[in-house]
Amino acid sequence: MTEKMFETPKQQKFLANYFASLLKQNQLVHAYLLTGPAGSGKSSLALWVAAGLFCLHPETTGSPCGKCAECQRILTGNHPDVIDVVPDGSSVKVEQTRFLKAEFSKSGVEGRRKVIILESAEKLTISAANSLLKFIEEPSGQMTFFLLAQNVNQLLPTIVSRCQLLKMVIPSETQRSQLFAQAGISASKSDLLAGLTVDLQVAKQLDQTGAVYQLSDKLIEWYLKILSKDWLSVVDVQSQIMPIVVEKKDQQLLLELLELLVKDLINWMVNNQVKYFAKYQTQLTPKLKQLTVNQQLAAIELLLKQPKLRQANINFQNALEALTLQLLKCYDR
Repeated sequence: MTEKMFETPKQQKFLANYFASLLKQNQLVHAYLLTGPAGSGKSSLALWVAAGLFCLHPETTGSPCGKCAECQRILTGNHPDVIDVVPDGSSVKVEQTRFLKAEFSKSGVEGRRKVIILESAEKLTISAANSLLKFIEEPSGQMTFFLLAQNVNQLLPTIVSRCQLLKMVIPSETQRSQLFAQAGISASKSDLLAGLTVDLQVAKQLDQTGAVYQLSDKLIEWYLKILSKDWLSVVDVQSQIMPIVVEKKDQQLLLELLELLVKDLINWMVNNQVKYFAKYQTQLTPKLKQLTVNQQLAAIELLLKQPKLRQANINFQNALEALTLQLLKCYDR
């Protein structure tokens, strides 16, 4: 069986070194709150630290070896004293809260040491968070608790105050683009993907499925028609775009691509270059050159102020068609 290896030290070198020092000196505190966007390595870092606590052959720096039986059990999710809880749905369910409380009350199965990891901790309800406060304040035995969250502001202040808060180091878009290119993603596509995600695995998945490129093509075709003051762009919303954004996740991807389009419109105003949609530069440039500064700024403002597209109770097609009409009127001034 091929050994799995930890990647966290490469993704979060500073925090890995910090935790390695604590592991070496046996100075871990009982609760940590790791914050950062999806794909920033929060879960991997927590598991890496857990491996450092159980590793049979730790390195002189305090880092786990990543190869011994204990490290491999943790990495593959088979260690009984490393509990990783992932919320089911939009919130941490009552059953999961009860499970957490029960695990907090127990010592380790194979020893006194135990690690509990709660992912998406911002999904804790107020009652669930309050019920866990006592256990976070007064952990039993040799317990280390990791809360992972994308947005610390969505957590109760009382929870945050009882944990040591650490923010994940996020590589810049340029660094991400280079990383994606080194991983085999075409350099002409890596800028677009780096604008959409910090996660290499997500970038690979997007690249392999190709849906993001199909949606990008349709988006730019739609926008070029708008720039040409072609009213058929309104029809394109129903005939060309909606058939490939049926699911909410696809609609969210379209919104993220629209945000990158706005950034590229600003890039073009500043230096006559587009970054994320570089493959369409020759098509966009002559159209954009025909616009006045006021038209460009008005269009950017319209694209930035599209709360209706994000509202769950609003018909996505109707909102996108309304945006199309607003942009057409903006460019027809």
